[in-house]
Order: sequence, then structure tokens, then C-alpha cells
Amino acid sequence: MYLNQKMAMYLEQQNFDDLPASVIETAKKFILDILATGIAGWEAPGCREAVQTVTEFKPENQEGTSTILGHNLRTTPAEAAFANSTIMHALDFDDTLDSSALHTMVSVFPAALALGETNGASGKKLLTAVVLGVDVICRLAAAITNPLSWIRTATCGSFGAAAAAGKILALSQEEQMNNFGIVYSQTAGNAQCLLDGSLVKRMQPAFASRAGVFSSLLAQKGITGARYPFTGEYGFFNLYEGGEVDINRVTDNLGRHYGTMDLSIKPYPSCRMTHAAINAALLLSSRETFKLIDIRQVEVRVAEMTAEMVGKPFVIRDNPQVDAQFSIPYTVAVALLRGKPRLEDFTREKIADPQIQPLSDKIKIAVDYELAANDIEQVTLTVETRDGQQYREKQRHLPGSPVLPLTTNECQEKFHDCVTFSQRTDFRRREAEIIDLVFNLEKITDISELTALL
Repeated sequence: MYLNQKMAMYLEQQNFDDLPASVIETAKKFILDILATGIAGWEAPGCREAVQTVTEFKPENQEGTSTILGHNLRTTPAEAAFANSTIMHALDFDDTLDSSALHTMVSVFPAALALGETNGASGKKLLTAVVLGVDVICRLAAAITNPLSWIRTATCGSFGAAAAAGKILALSQEEQMNNFGIVYSQTAGNAQCLLDGSLVKRMQPAFASRAGVFSSLLAQKGITGARYPFTGEYGFFNLYEGGEVDINRVTDNLGRHYGTMDLSIKPYPSCRMTHAAINAALLLSSRETFKLIDIRQVEVRVAEMTAEMVGKPFVIRDNPQVDAQFSIPYTVAVALLRGKPRLEDFTREKIADPQIQPLSDKIKIAVDYELAANDIEQVTLTVETRDGQQYREKQRHLPGSPVLPLTTNECQEKFHDCVTFSQRTDFRRREAEIIDLVFNLEKITDISELTALL
């Protein structure tokens, strides 16, 4: 049995009752988290334009079927998935799979939510689709052994979105095989927009989410896709990842271990590759008594991929929020100057704080070649003062990871912070109701109860 067939069979056969209780409860935390980041990011740069784009050509008096988060608007499922994914990813505060430096829920959840609302799906069906879609992403990513090249949040995410959307539509094994083949024709996502600090970076998972919905609808209508989208001569693993994969990792413990259990919830609203350095700075400054004015230099030793992606000197370009989100010099400067980075620290006003640039200029990034190139967990941060004193902190595990998970209460606190940041009184009034509904999601018969609150 080849890989596409095996994965399609897995998706067809898995149901809510097959999922362990621990997986379901963990999935609820991540659903609350992705809703939190969406509420906070509903009007972030680029989001309003994305929403306008997917709604402005709707014929008069034609009602859409899928809700756009934070807006009194509905549109088609595919376009709602795109808009909601953009909104949920805009602040780069959503979950991560640390071992592969990618996000999962941001492609899976908007696809499942949009089609689920249109089709009157139950909470159980939504939970099942989300768990399986995330599992597909994590399994594909785990098989890839070469360093980051494509943005796998988007490339692997397209297959995860297709899996989740296909589960909502109850696609047969044959239809799901075609679904994977169809979505592969739309799979893309690159790191150049990250390096250039452009707003389209926050839309790449949205393209994947929309593709997953569209592919599922085409497959349901009998459109055929590539038969070997994963392992073919020009399949995903060979064409996109140069064949540097361990295929067995895709199916190891299939149906026994779920990728949801490997995810991390972000405590800081910036690229996950900045978090180890942030945490080291926070720990060091809480323990030592050096003064910021006495700092001569801060050296942050990181893995090669981290240095390439988020280690450049901090420069404010056309999109300051993106520049700040993807900068160790900026985020470490914030940690040293203000303490724990918060959503407010990534607004234009805070980014332009005249105290930030001189401090960030002192923060130098060096590659630690003893670390694996894609290790985002370990850093060594050294503060050197003008009198020659050195203060050092090593970071080995990331907060919010499965090793150091956020508690349910901490997840609710993050949700509250995101609601507060949104400045939306309607969400403040509904905050407790949304939290309660998410943690009792399996009890609702139609997820329109959830989307009505959004």
C-alpha cells in the first residue's frame, strides 16, 4: 500500500471515539489559542485588506455561508478560510511544532471551521478534523531531514488543511487520495518574504488553508489529482525536499500517537526562533543586577537556521511589525528593557521607542556550529559590561513546549490578554462564553454556536 493510499485510509477510518481523551483536551487548548491570536490580530496590518479582497466582489444580496472572525461578514468557505488564517497568523502568536519550525493550527483550523460551519458540523466532527489535520502536518514535517528551505507551515500545511477539510466533508478513501493530489498542485510557501519583511508572509498559511478547502470540494465532485503526491518522481518529498526524508516517520505509530501532543503554545508574540533568546534574557536580567547603560555588547549564540532567519541587525523597513516579530536583536532588547514581550511591544509606537534601537544595535548574533542547524531550543546569551564583567545564560528548553507546557489557566490568561489587546468590547463580553464553549466543544451539535460568538 503506497503512502497516499495509507494516509487516505487512515483519515477515512479515524473517528472521534478513536481519539484518546488527552488528545481531545489538548486540542481544545490549541483551538482556544488560535481563536485568541485571531481576536488579537483581527485588524493587524494586511488583515483588513485581505478581508476586503475576499468580500468586495460578492454579488448584491448574496449571503455567504462562512464567518470571518471579528467582522460582521460571511463569504464562501474557501475565502473565509483564507481571511481567518491571515487574521490568526498576523501577530505570529500561534502554535508551533518546534522540531520543524512550523505552525499547524493556522492552516488546519480555518479550513475545518469554514467548511464545518457551512455543513452544520458538530463539535465532535470539528475536533476530529482538527486533530487529524494537525497530525498529517506533523508527520510530513517529521519525515523531512534537510534544513529549512520552503516554509513548511504552508507546504505541509496545505496537506493538513486538505485532510481536515476532507474529514469535515466525510470524503471516501478514493476522494481523499484525489484531495491530496489536487492540493499538491497548489502547494507553495517560501522564506524570501520573511527575509524581506513583507506582509504576504502572514498570508502563506492562508493560501494553504484556502487550497485545502477548494481541493476537498473539487475531490468531492470527482476531480482527480496526482496519484503519488508525496513519493512520486516529482512528488512533494522529491521535488520540494530533494528526497532527504525518512518516509517511515510519516506512518510510525499511525493512529496511536497524534501530532497535537507535540505542539507548543507561544508565550511571546514573535517568531518562535526568537523565544529561546528572549527567555535567556529574561532569566539573566531577573538574576543579575547589571544596568542597561553599562552594557557594552550582548552576544547570542544560536543554531545556523535561527541566525539566518531572525539574526540580522534590527532595521525598520516598510512593515515594522514584521521586522520586529522576526528579530532577535529587537525582541531581546525588549526583554532587557521592558521584561516579558507583549502584544503592545509590536505596535508601531513601541517599535519606534528611541531606547530600543541603541540597545538592539549592541545585540550580536553568532552561529553555534555545535548545535544542529535547525535547533531552535538552545541558545547561549552573554552580556558583557563596560568594566569587562560577563553574565551568561544558557537556554535548553522552550517555555510552552510539551516539556514546559502552559497550563489551562495560563492558556486562558493568554486568551484574556488577546481579547484585551483587541480593544473589542463585544469580545470582552463574550470571553467567558467562548472559553466555556471551546472546553465543551464535543457537546455542541452545530458549530455555528461557536461562529456566532466570533
